[in-house]
Amino acid sequence: MRDKKVLSIILFLVGFIATYLIMCYCIPGLRIKLAAEPMKYFIESIKYSAIFKCVISCIVGTILAILPHKIKEK
Repeated sequence: MRDKKVLSIILFLVGFIATYLIMCYCIPGLRIKLAAEPMKYFIESIKYSAIFKCVISCIVGTILAILPHKIKEK
């Protein structure tokens, strides 16, 4: 049981971070138009629409975290 919890936490974190970064850099409507140094651009893109991106990332992360439990049941 402990292995599934650890796997779920890891999947949630990976899913959350991946989804957040994909929304920051790959979706044209959520990208910022800023000519700056890479680190400044990275920080500003994380702060832009943070609540919306967090909600979507949490949903995707939760779905990924539930997968090991649902696959085991079948």
